[in-house]
Amino acid sequence: MDNFYTATEARKRLGLPRSTFFYLVKKGTIKKVVFPGMKQGVYPRSAIDELALSIKALIDQFDTSSIFEPATLEDLPIEVEIDLALYGKHGATPLERRIERLNRNPESNFVLRRSGEIVGHCAFYPMEHEHLIKLLHAEVSGIPADKVLAWLPGVPLHVFFSIISVKAGFPPDMSRHVGLRLLAGAVSVFRSLGARGVVIETINATSRTESGIRLARDLGMAGELVGDEPGRWRFTLEVAASGSLLAAEYKQGLAEFQQGGV
Repeated sequence: MDNFYTATEARKRLGLPRSTFFYLVKKGTIKKVVFPGMKQGVYPRSAIDELALSIKALIDQFDTSSIFEPATLEDLPIEVEIDLALYGKHGATPLERRIERLNRNPESNFVLRRSGEIVGHCAFYPMEHEHLIKLLHAEVSGIPADKVLAWLPGVPLHVFFSIISVKAGFPPDMSRHVGLRLLAGAVSVFRSLGARGVVIETINATSRTESGIRLARDLGMAGELVGDEPGRWRFTLEVAASGSLLAAEYKQGLAEFQQGGV
């Protein structure tokens, strides 16, 4: 049952009152599954997570207290501080590597600011495919700057979602909101890339942390355990076949580009 929520869990995930939740179930907006021999229905985790992200993305369109924008060189030391507090020295990418990657592709590292303060950041890179496959299978570690590509229109690309970090110290609900706000920002970036004619075939990630695994699933990625590394997951989203919010928004942007080019 790991792939399903109970009604109570689904309601909490969506942040909906009981009456509204069951109205949407009755209407068919929220899909319920009743297994043979069971009286109570359950709700597909992936569908509920995607709906939750859609709701958050809509709300965040009107969230004027936070700004999602490309990181600058001046932001990178703050990113390092956030990651050191979360992951320790061995889990935080050194400043020098961040600078190299940002110089290589300035549109792949983003920060979320609230009242001017950086409260989270994320990074995703189009990468040389051979190195990406090795990275997903734990045959190599790290992302050398020379393996990072540019967002070139018309060139099939494979993207690696390197990190999503929320500054430590927030209450769980606030931390979750910041994480979803980062995801909503990423969704808007992928839509804009599609609108520029950038061709993205897959989006990938790896994670060992509960929050990282949850966020990858929020993005609609399919995951599997890396066989020889207990607790480490790799995730892949096949963009053409996916109906996730991220893929749908990207494909909408790409369709607009293609229609404009006719």
